[in-house]
Amino acid sequence: MAAGGSVTISASQQRSLGIATQPLAAGQHRAQVDAFAKVLDPGPLAQLNSDLLTAIATAAASRAEAARAQTLSGTGGALARKDAEAAQAQARSDALKVELLRQRLGLEWGPGVARLSDARRQALIRALSNGAAALVHVDTPSNAGQAGARTVKIDVGSDSVTGQVLGPARAAEPRLQSSGLIVEVTGKSAILLSVGLTQSAHIDTGNPLSGVVIKRESVLRYEGSLWAYVRRGGEQFERRLVQDGLAEEAGYFVAKGFAPGDQVAVSGVAGLFAADLAATQAR
Repeated sequence: MAAGGSVTISASQQRSLGIATQPLAAGQHRAQVDAFAKVLDPGPLAQLNSDLLTAIATAAASRAEAARAQTLSGTGGALARKDAEAAQAQARSDALKVELLRQRLGLEWGPGVARLSDARRQALIRALSNGAAALVHVDTPSNAGQAGARTVKIDVGSDSVTGQVLGPARAAEPRLQSSGLIVEVTGKSAILLSVGLTQSAHIDTGNPLSGVVIKRESVLRYEGSLWAYVRRGGEQFERRLVQDGLAEEAGYFVAKGFAPGDQVAVSGVAGLFAADLAATQAR
Protein backbone atom coordinates (compact mmCIF):
# COMPACT_ATOMS: atom_id res chain seq x y z
CA MET A 1 0.00 0.00 0.00
CA ALA A 2 1.34 3.47 -0.89
CA ALA A 3 2.32 5.59 2.09
CA GLY A 4 0.58 8.89 2.66
CA GLY A 5 1.98 12.10 4.04
CA SER A 6 1.05 15.11 6.08
CA VAL A 7 1.63 18.83 5.96
CA THR A 8 1.07 21.74 8.29
CA ILE A 9 -0.51 24.85 6.76
CA SER A 10 -1.09 27.98 8.82
CA ALA A 11 -4.48 29.67 8.83
CA SER A 12 -3.16 32.57 6.75
CA GLN A 13 -1.64 30.18 4.20
CA GLN A 14 -4.93 28.29 4.03
CA ARG A 15 -6.74 31.51 3.19
CA SER A 16 -4.13 32.37 0.60
CA LEU A 17 -4.40 28.95 -1.04
CA GLY A 18 -8.18 28.96 -0.87
CA ILE A 19 -8.30 25.75 1.16
CA ALA A 20 -11.73 24.70 2.37
CA THR A 21 -12.99 21.43 3.79
CA GLN A 22 -16.32 19.66 4.09
CA PRO A 23 -17.34 16.73 6.29
CA LEU A 24 -17.95 13.41 4.59
CA ALA A 25 -21.47 12.04 4.80
CA ALA A 26 -22.36 8.38 5.18
CA GLY A 27 -23.49 6.73 1.97
CA GLN A 28 -24.11 3.41 0.28
CA HIS A 29 -23.01 1.89 -2.99
CA ARG A 30 -24.81 -0.95 -4.69
CA ALA A 31 -22.41 -3.45 -6.16
CA GLN A 32 -22.96 -4.11 -9.86
CA VAL A 33 -22.15 -6.97 -12.21
CA ASP A 34 -21.25 -6.09 -15.80
CA ALA A 35 -23.59 -7.65 -18.36
CA PHE A 36 -24.62 -7.64 -22.00
CA ALA A 37 -28.07 -6.51 -23.17
CA LYS A 38 -29.79 -7.34 -26.46
CA VAL A 39 -33.07 -5.68 -27.41
CA LEU A 40 -35.77 -8.25 -28.22
CA ASP A 41 -38.26 -8.24 -31.07
CA PRO A 42 -41.69 -7.76 -29.41
CA GLY A 43 -43.57 -8.94 -32.50
CA PRO A 44 -43.88 -12.61 -31.43
CA LEU A 45 -45.11 -11.55 -27.99
CA ALA A 46 -47.71 -9.24 -29.54
CA GLN A 47 -48.94 -12.06 -31.81
CA LEU A 48 -49.08 -14.54 -28.93
CA ASN A 49 -50.97 -12.06 -26.79
CA SER A 50 -53.45 -11.40 -29.60
CA ASP A 51 -54.01 -15.16 -30.00
CA LEU A 52 -54.53 -15.49 -26.25
CA LEU A 53 -57.07 -12.65 -26.05
CA THR A 54 -58.98 -14.10 -29.01
CA ALA A 55 -58.96 -17.52 -27.35
CA ILE A 56 -60.18 -16.04 -24.07
CA ALA A 57 -63.12 -14.37 -25.83
CA THR A 58 -63.94 -17.56 -27.74
CA ALA A 59 -63.77 -19.64 -24.57
CA ALA A 60 -66.08 -17.23 -22.74
CA ALA A 61 -68.63 -17.43 -25.56
CA SER A 62 -68.51 -21.23 -25.78
CA ARG A 63 -68.74 -21.52 -22.00
CA ALA A 64 -71.89 -19.39 -22.02
CA GLU A 65 -73.32 -21.44 -24.89
CA ALA A 66 -72.61 -24.67 -23.02
CA ALA A 67 -74.35 -23.29 -19.94
CA ARG A 68 -77.44 -22.37 -22.01
CA ALA A 69 -77.46 -25.76 -23.68
CA GLN A 70 -77.23 -27.53 -20.34
CA THR A 71 -80.14 -25.49 -18.99
CA LEU A 72 -82.34 -26.20 -22.02
CA SER A 73 -81.49 -29.89 -21.97
CA GLY A 74 -82.25 -30.15 -18.26
CA THR A 75 -85.68 -28.46 -18.59
CA GLY A 76 -86.82 -30.60 -21.45
CA GLY A 77 -86.13 -28.03 -24.13
CA ALA A 78 -86.00 -28.77 -27.80
CA LEU A 79 -82.22 -28.95 -27.79
CA ALA A 80 -81.11 -32.56 -28.08
CA ARG A 81 -78.81 -33.98 -25.41
CA LYS A 82 -76.12 -34.70 -27.97
CA ASP A 83 -76.09 -31.02 -28.95
CA ALA A 84 -75.67 -30.05 -25.28
CA GLU A 85 -72.78 -32.48 -24.95
CA ALA A 86 -71.21 -31.07 -28.09
CA ALA A 87 -71.47 -27.53 -26.69
CA GLN A 88 -69.79 -28.68 -23.46
CA ALA A 89 -67.04 -30.41 -25.41
CA GLN A 90 -66.43 -27.26 -27.41
CA ALA A 91 -66.24 -25.21 -24.21
CA ARG A 92 -63.65 -27.61 -22.77
CA SER A 93 -61.65 -27.50 -26.01
CA ASP A 94 -61.64 -23.70 -26.05
CA ALA A 95 -60.62 -23.58 -22.37
CA LEU A 96 -57.70 -25.94 -23.10
CA LYS A 97 -56.57 -23.66 -25.94
CA VAL A 98 -56.47 -20.72 -23.52
CA GLU A 99 -54.42 -22.79 -21.08
CA LEU A 100 -52.02 -23.82 -23.84
CA LEU A 101 -51.45 -20.23 -24.91
CA ARG A 102 -50.82 -19.18 -21.30
CA GLN A 103 -48.28 -21.98 -21.03
CA ARG A 104 -46.59 -20.76 -24.21
CA LEU A 105 -46.13 -17.34 -22.57
CA GLY A 106 -44.04 -18.99 -19.87
CA LEU A 107 -42.23 -21.35 -22.22
CA GLU A 108 -41.26 -18.64 -24.72
CA TRP A 109 -41.01 -15.49 -22.58
CA GLY A 110 -40.33 -16.77 -19.08
CA PRO A 111 -42.35 -16.87 -15.86
CA GLY A 112 -42.12 -13.12 -15.26
CA VAL A 113 -44.04 -12.29 -18.43
CA ALA A 114 -46.42 -15.21 -17.85
CA ARG A 115 -47.33 -13.84 -14.41
CA LEU A 116 -48.45 -10.49 -15.80
CA SER A 117 -52.19 -9.94 -15.74
CA ASP A 118 -53.94 -9.75 -19.10
CA ALA A 119 -54.44 -6.00 -18.65
CA ARG A 120 -50.81 -5.41 -17.62
CA ARG A 121 -49.48 -7.46 -20.54
CA GLN A 122 -51.74 -5.62 -22.98
CA ALA A 123 -50.49 -2.29 -21.61
CA LEU A 124 -46.89 -3.48 -22.03
CA ILE A 125 -47.46 -4.43 -25.67
CA ARG A 126 -49.15 -1.09 -26.32
CA ALA A 127 -46.10 0.68 -24.86
CA LEU A 128 -43.75 -1.51 -26.92
CA SER A 129 -45.64 -0.62 -30.10
CA ASN A 130 -45.46 3.14 -29.57
CA GLY A 131 -41.82 3.21 -28.42
CA ALA A 132 -42.54 3.95 -24.77
CA ALA A 133 -41.06 0.61 -23.66
CA ALA A 134 -38.52 -2.00 -24.75
CA LEU A 135 -37.85 -5.58 -23.75
CA VAL A 136 -34.19 -6.52 -23.30
CA HIS A 137 -32.46 -9.88 -22.81
CA VAL A 138 -29.63 -9.38 -20.29
CA ASP A 139 -26.84 -11.96 -19.89
CA THR A 140 -23.75 -12.43 -17.73
CA PRO A 141 -21.06 -15.12 -17.86
CA SER A 142 -22.30 -18.19 -15.97
CA ASN A 143 -25.37 -16.25 -14.71
CA ALA A 144 -23.29 -14.07 -12.35
CA GLY A 145 -25.44 -11.56 -10.44
CA GLN A 146 -28.74 -12.73 -11.96
CA ALA A 147 -30.22 -14.45 -8.90
CA GLY A 148 -32.55 -12.05 -7.11
CA ALA A 149 -31.76 -9.14 -9.47
CA ARG A 150 -34.43 -6.44 -9.58
CA THR A 151 -32.97 -3.63 -11.68
CA VAL A 152 -30.48 -3.36 -14.54
CA LYS A 153 -28.75 -0.27 -15.92
CA ILE A 154 -28.39 -0.33 -19.70
CA ASP A 155 -25.92 1.98 -21.42
CA VAL A 156 -27.47 4.18 -24.10
CA GLY A 157 -24.92 6.46 -25.72
CA SER A 158 -23.16 8.43 -23.00
CA ASP A 159 -26.01 7.86 -20.55
CA SER A 160 -27.80 4.86 -19.07
CA VAL A 161 -31.40 3.85 -18.40
CA THR A 162 -32.70 1.66 -15.60
CA GLY A 163 -34.90 -1.31 -16.42
CA GLN A 164 -37.02 -3.51 -14.18
CA VAL A 165 -36.38 -7.25 -14.19
CA LEU A 166 -39.57 -9.12 -15.15
CA GLY A 167 -38.00 -12.53 -14.55
CA PRO A 168 -35.65 -15.15 -15.98
CA ALA A 169 -35.59 -15.76 -19.73
CA ARG A 170 -36.16 -19.11 -21.42
CA ALA A 171 -33.77 -18.65 -24.36
CA ALA A 172 -30.18 -19.09 -23.20
CA GLU A 173 -27.04 -17.35 -24.46
CA PRO A 174 -24.73 -20.35 -25.17
CA ARG A 175 -21.52 -18.35 -25.57
CA LEU A 176 -21.81 -16.90 -22.07
CA GLN A 177 -23.49 -19.99 -20.57
CA SER A 178 -26.21 -17.63 -19.37
CA SER A 179 -29.93 -18.27 -19.03
CA GLY A 180 -30.47 -14.49 -18.93
CA LEU A 181 -33.07 -12.07 -17.66
CA ILE A 182 -36.04 -10.37 -19.35
CA VAL A 183 -35.87 -6.66 -18.51
CA GLU A 184 -38.49 -3.98 -19.22
CA VAL A 185 -37.23 -0.47 -19.99
CA THR A 186 -39.72 2.40 -20.00
CA GLY A 187 -39.50 6.15 -20.54
CA LYS A 188 -38.17 8.48 -23.20
CA SER A 189 -34.94 6.51 -23.76
CA ALA A 190 -36.83 3.31 -24.65
CA ILE A 191 -37.28 4.55 -28.23
CA LEU A 192 -33.47 4.44 -28.61
CA LEU A 193 -33.40 0.70 -27.92
CA SER A 194 -34.00 -0.62 -31.43
CA VAL A 195 -34.67 -4.33 -31.99
CA GLY A 196 -31.41 -6.30 -32.20
CA LEU A 197 -29.29 -3.56 -30.62
CA THR A 198 -26.60 -4.91 -28.28
CA GLN A 199 -25.42 -2.70 -25.40
CA SER A 200 -23.37 -3.05 -22.24
CA ALA A 201 -25.37 -3.29 -19.03
CA HIS A 202 -24.90 -3.50 -15.27
CA ILE A 203 -26.97 -5.65 -12.91
CA ASP A 204 -27.72 -4.19 -9.50
CA THR A 205 -26.93 -7.05 -7.09
CA GLY A 206 -29.04 -5.53 -4.32
CA ASN A 207 -26.23 -5.84 -1.76
CA PRO A 208 -25.26 -2.27 -0.76
CA LEU A 209 -21.86 -1.41 0.72
CA SER A 210 -21.59 1.21 3.47
CA GLY A 211 -19.01 3.96 3.23
CA VAL A 212 -18.60 7.57 2.07
CA VAL A 213 -18.42 9.42 -1.26
CA ILE A 214 -15.40 11.69 -1.79
CA LYS A 215 -16.02 14.46 -4.31
CA ARG A 216 -14.00 14.46 -7.51
CA GLU A 217 -12.53 17.89 -6.76
CA SER A 218 -11.06 16.47 -3.54
CA VAL A 219 -9.16 13.68 -5.30
CA LEU A 220 -5.73 13.92 -6.91
CA ARG A 221 -3.61 11.31 -8.64
CA TYR A 222 -0.04 10.76 -7.46
CA GLU A 223 2.32 7.84 -8.08
CA GLY A 224 -0.43 5.86 -9.76
CA SER A 225 -2.86 6.14 -6.84
CA LEU A 226 -5.72 8.40 -5.81
CA TRP A 227 -5.40 10.59 -2.70
CA ALA A 228 -7.44 13.05 -0.67
CA TYR A 229 -6.47 15.43 2.15
CA VAL A 230 -8.15 15.12 5.55
CA ARG A 231 -7.86 17.93 8.09
CA ARG A 232 -6.30 16.77 11.35
CA GLY A 233 -6.73 19.71 13.70
CA GLY A 234 -6.69 23.34 12.69
CA GLU A 235 -3.48 23.41 10.63
CA GLN A 236 -2.49 19.83 9.87
CA PHE A 237 -3.62 17.93 6.79
CA GLU A 238 -3.10 14.22 6.14
CA ARG A 239 -2.81 12.88 2.61
CA ARG A 240 -4.81 9.67 2.69
CA LEU A 241 -5.04 6.91 0.07
CA VAL A 242 -8.40 6.55 -1.66
CA GLN A 243 -8.24 2.75 -1.62
CA ASP A 244 -10.45 0.71 -3.97
CA GLY A 245 -12.46 3.80 -4.88
CA LEU A 246 -15.54 3.08 -6.99
CA ALA A 247 -16.31 5.81 -9.49
CA GLU A 248 -19.75 7.39 -9.20
CA GLU A 249 -21.29 10.48 -10.76
CA ALA A 250 -20.57 12.55 -7.63
CA GLY A 251 -17.07 11.24 -7.03
CA TYR A 252 -15.53 8.09 -5.56
CA PHE A 253 -17.23 5.75 -3.13
CA VAL A 254 -14.88 4.18 -0.56
CA ALA A 255 -15.78 1.60 2.06
CA LYS A 256 -12.59 1.92 4.13
CA GLY A 257 -9.92 4.45 5.01
CA PHE A 258 -12.38 7.30 5.46
CA ALA A 259 -15.28 7.79 7.86
CA PRO A 260 -18.40 9.97 8.02
CA GLY A 261 -17.49 13.31 9.53
CA ASP A 262 -13.90 13.39 8.22
CA GLN A 263 -13.10 16.93 7.08
CA VAL A 264 -11.85 16.52 3.50
CA ALA A 265 -10.39 19.34 1.43
CA VAL A 266 -12.73 20.32 -1.41
CA SER A 267 -10.78 23.34 -2.72
CA GLY A 268 -7.13 24.43 -2.68
CA VAL A 269 -6.11 20.78 -3.12
CA ALA A 270 -3.36 21.59 -5.65
CA GLY A 271 -1.83 24.09 -3.20
CA LEU A 272 -1.98 21.52 -0.42
CA PHE A 273 -0.24 18.99 -2.61
CA ALA A 274 2.51 21.43 -3.59
CA ALA A 275 3.13 22.28 0.07
CA ASP A 276 3.08 18.58 0.94
CA LEU A 277 5.74 17.77 -1.67
CA ALA A 278 7.91 20.69 -0.61
CA ALA A 279 7.74 19.59 3.03
CA THR A 280 8.58 16.00 2.07
CA GLN A 281 11.64 17.06 0.07
CA ALA A 282 12.83 19.31 2.89
CA ARG A 283 12.88 16.44 5.41
